[in-house]
Formats: sequence, structure tokens, C-alpha cells
Amino acid sequence: MFQKMNVPILGIVENMSGFTCPDCGHTTHIFGKGGAAAEAKLLGVPLLASLPLVPELVIAADNGTPLETIESNPVLSAAYSQLADTIMQKIGMKVES
Repeated sequence: MFQKMNVPILGIVENMSGFTCPDCGHTTHIFGKGGAAAEAKLLGVPLLASLPLVPELVIAADNGTPLETIESNPVLSAAYSQLADTIMQKIGMKVES
């Protein structure tokens, strides 16, 4: 749809890319693996990020407080920070360290 309307596409973000068990550390790809990367390749755009499925974020978002959950979870925080940096670079904004 965006291509048909000549809307620039920065890339694709894979949301809920995998759930990592907090007890054993095993990652399960509940919704499959590689679909976003394949679609990005098909469309000729980059895969910007693969964001993990974190139940606490789902609950917090439903309660209207997602930022607190992102900041308190180091894996989620790193994933969102990297995504923000990537988008800022793509649109020509300076990324601060």
C-alpha cells in the first residue's frame, strides 16, 4: 500500500519476534522466525529491528505505562534504543552516545 501511494518506507520492524523464558533462557518464536526479514528482502527495504515478546510490556501497555517497562528491562531497553538510533540515522538526525 505504501509503495503504491509513493510513501517512503524506512524499513520493517518485527514485533514480538520471540519469547525468552526468564527461567531457562530458551527463546521460542511463537509467531515463526524470519518472516519480517523475508518481507524486508522482498520489498527491498532493511529490517530495522526485531523486538522481543515481553509479557510485562503487554500488560504495561494495556495499563497505559509502557515506558516504565521498557526502561526497567535491559533487553527490551537495548532493543528499543537500537531501533530509535537506527531510525534517527535513517532520517539524518544526530545520534547521541
